Amino acid sequence: MDLTPEWLNEAFLTKVLQGGEDKEPKITVLSFSAKPAIAAGDNFSSYLFRVLVHYRVGSSTQEESKSLIVKLPVKEGLIFEIAGQTQFYNKEDVYYGELLEKMINKINWQFTAKSFYSPIEGVIVLEDLKPDYFVADKIKQLDLAHSKLVFITLAKFHAAAVAIYHENPKLIEAVGGECFYVEGGPLQKWIEFGCKALGENLNEVDGCKEYADFFLSRADNIWKLAEEGVKPKPGRFNVLLHGDVWVNNMMFKYNTNKEPIDVKLLDFQISRYATPVLDLIYFMYTSANDDVRDNHQLELFELYVKTLNEGLEQVGCKERLTIEEIKEDIKASTAWFITIVAFAVTPITVHGTEDGESFEGITTEKIVAGKCDPIFKRMYNCKRVKEIIPVLVRQYFKFLKSV
Repeated sequence: MDLTPEWLNEAFLTKVLQGGEDKEPKITVLSFSAKPAIAAGDNFSSYLFRVLVHYRVGSSTQEESKSLIVKLPVKEGLIFEIAGQTQFYNKEDVYYGELLEKMINKINWQFTAKSFYSPIEGVIVLEDLKPDYFVADKIKQLDLAHSKLVFITLAKFHAAAVAIYHENPKLIEAVGGECFYVEGGPLQKWIEFGCKALGENLNEVDGCKEYADFFLSRADNIWKLAEEGVKPKPGRFNVLLHGDVWVNNMMFKYNTNKEPIDVKLLDFQISRYATPVLDLIYFMYTSANDDVRDNHQLELFELYVKTLNEGLEQVGCKERLTIEEIKEDIKASTAWFITIVAFAVTPITVHGTEDGESFEGITTEKIVAGKCDPIFKRMYNCKRVKEIIPVLVRQYFKFLKSV
């Protein structure tokens, strides 16, 4: 079955490569091919197509080719419903239309793929980073070398965003609104169900009663805690966050020794304005491997603070962040950790297994009516989830007590 949209044709690609309908030099598209860029369900919020275009520029007879990624929003399911109530899909139009270029120029750090003009609102066209960049294995997760690159790049991203906020706060506000954890949000019942289910599962594991109580004691008000937890804190260091920093939303480049030397961040729909700790913890518990979580968490947070402050100085901003302030925000973000485990780690873990579920099969109406409870129950009782969660929670508590 061909899922390629009808509008993805020669006329569309001509405008993309020209930079607009009446731009020069004129592009003549000779041929193109399009295919899905990722396996079905690997991106929870978008459809991605890899498009190889053969074309000529102006009066030249020389044939050129370019590989593009065309990204369009899903048209049904939970993410589509959330998008209809928030800035969700509008954010990337702002990011790629104006904001990212300003941030990259400000910090002199190319932390994402280059974008092209798109004649259709909501459709994003990007350079294809392959074959130079690769998505890492979400099962193996990321070692210290990969994690350092991510923390450095996030620090650069955050520092650049601070500078842009001083110059044009409305531009940051256009992409910084909360999409998920809002009053009456459709995820409320899912998060509450997950918090309780995870607590009950931990209760069955030897040595995990403290962790079980941590989840169960918060199950009834976890949504309110999450709502408050993602809001910017007065008097604290707040910044524009990526919002969804996990393995599938980044691509790495390697040297001849197979060591990572660069990372590009992708997917900015869930960005929010809050403490940077939210990005860092999210990455740590969705994407870093056990060695990193067991032995290198504080080291990475210290690297982040150092790189952030250097970046803030580079872009001429007076703000600075200390490791003690980071530690305070970590301690204040326990509800955030619960939501990560319930709504990020668990779906990521079960995806691709018989217990996995496409987000397009989950709707607000079904969640409210309780029709998704069997799906959630199967998800949280998945063998792999039951194996992973106690390990993650032990690592988190060990780190929390150390700071």
